[in-house]
Amino acid sequence: MRSYTTKLTVAALAAATAFSLAACGPDNSDPAGTGGATGAAPAQTGAATGGAAGGSTAAPSGAATDGAASGGAATGGAATGGAATGGAATGGAATGGAATGGAGTAGAAGGGAGGGGKIPQAPTAVKVGQSATVDFADKTSNVAAKLQITVTGIEVGSLQDLTAAKVPTAGLEGRTPVYVSYTIKNLGESSLSFTAPNSKFVIFDSTGKTGLPTMSAATPMPKCTAAKFQGVTKGSETKGCDIFTIAGGTPAAVGYTDLTDLLKLQASWAK
Repeated sequence: MRSYTTKLTVAALAAATAFSLAACGPDNSDPAGTGGATGAAPAQTGAATGGAAGGSTAAPSGAATDGAASGGAATGGAATGGAATGGAATGGAATGGAATGGAGTAGAAGGGAGGGGKIPQAPTAVKVGQSATVDFADKTSNVAAKLQITVTGIEVGSLQDLTAAKVPTAGLEGRTPVYVSYTIKNLGESSLSFTAPNSKFVIFDSTGKTGLPTMSAATPMPKCTAAKFQGVTKGSETKGCDIFTIAGGTPAAVGYTDLTDLLKLQASWAK
């Protein structure tokens, strides 16, 4: 009898141990949100700036958009947010409409809390101060043009600069303004009036995350004055500056998105 009871006890303990191991095994990972690997990352809408025709441009593949929302209403553009996959936003923050005079940006998909991606490779990669030829199209204004663009400066600013120029800074705490200066020369036959070629710019920080375009200054801002494209016909050019903010690191490169595939770059500029 004692031997029989001992056998039952051992069998019960073995069964309990097997059940416990099965419950903790690899086929029973934690529920999503509790540290487990199950569950896809929810799709989030990308940041977009409102404003002029010229469409919106999505963050190129491999670049993760950063988090915080900036002040102002997130409007305009046709940006569609993608699900965050592997730290890269597949359709994340967009620079829609004109980067000058647009609405404030709001914030962002995929990779804001995680590590950044790599800065996408561009067919034309040059240094700041050098020129690159790109294509631009605005379906709303029925304009297609070839442009010669020279990014002439990538300068780090401060929130005090924006406050002095009456740029809304709500939600920008901890972010760093960056001023992107450029010259755009029209090589095409169409006038650039009522278009926004600068809407195709995107900025990357040193971790590969894209920055957010920010509302232009309401008062003259010597460090960054918006471009005027009115009357820019074939052979003429205009100079301007757009304001972006980045969450951390330092500005590393500026890109100009591809005409047909907004997840790629036509050209990029680095220091």
